[in-house]
Amino acid sequence: MVSRRLVSIPLFLGLTVALTSLAPLLLLAALAVTPLPQLRGSLPTLLFLLGYLWCETIGIMRAFTIWLRYREPETFLEANYRLQCWWANALKVIAETVYRLRFEVQGADALKGPGAIMLPRHASIADTIIPMVYYAIPQGIRLRYVLKKELLIDPCLDIVGNRLPNLFVDRGGQDSERARRAVAELAQHLDPNEGVLIYPEGTRFSAEKQQALRLRYRDSAEMQDQLDRWRDLLPPRLGGTLALLQANPGRDLLFCAHRGFEGSSHFSNLVNGSWMGARISIRFWRVPYGQVPKDAAAQQAFLFSQWDRMQESLQALGNSGSGRS
Repeated sequence: MVSRRLVSIPLFLGLTVALTSLAPLLLLAALAVTPLPQLRGSLPTLLFLLGYLWCETIGIMRAFTIWLRYREPETFLEANYRLQCWWANALKVIAETVYRLRFEVQGADALKGPGAIMLPRHASIADTIIPMVYYAIPQGIRLRYVLKKELLIDPCLDIVGNRLPNLFVDRGGQDSERARRAVAELAQHLDPNEGVLIYPEGTRFSAEKQQALRLRYRDSAEMQDQLDRWRDLLPPRLGGTLALLQANPGRDLLFCAHRGFEGSSHFSNLVNGSWMGARISIRFWRVPYGQVPKDAAAQQAFLFSQWDRMQESLQALGNSGSGRS
């Protein structure tokens, strides 16, 4: 952890200083190449990158101040939760502004109530702002996250994420018994204003990843059926998700489908302008705890039925005009 931060923190701080110093030249260059179709999004992408780096720099400094100032465990945690909320919302505001995004939310009533176990779709690193901005912040919910270890390269996620009760997992081993136990432990000792979030797909969806699964499991009729069934999703990885459902201490489940983040899934999409003016459509729905099966086999069938609903929601969101406006 220390060796990682000795690299990542100076790297991010150095990039912030370097890009800020070169900003006038870089902005002129971005403006010059904007007429080229493949580089149409260069200017907003440069502005977002500068904004992101400054969010990181401010976040690192505030995290250090919190470490110096707060010694009582609860006030220390509360200060870090506030920093997490600020960071996520700041990135949303920057992206919304520079890319001229338009957000539409359906099912907002599902967000009300005690902390839930949240199971969102995952299509882009950018869609990770949704749970914080639309659920945790307005409802005052502290979410415990299951995240991939690769995100620890981000200093703010590394520092603040490890101060809070989150779990960073190796995607290759997230279905191991050890990982399942660690995920289940996140659901223990939850306060009414706390919840847990896991991405059932385990990684971001892409057509390439779906095709790779088709080839890898070409002899599995069950997997081929799932891939046909969920054309815009990856099949849920059952290990961590079912472990969380089996350890559920009585929380409702909160699902989240969304369209419009696909244009931010790769850096090339940002640069070529495919995310400019995107309409982001989000749909939430809540399943009461009493409607969730307690048997493991029934829970799997239940999860698959919710993934059917996720696919149906994505189709409906697409038909409603989600995408560029």
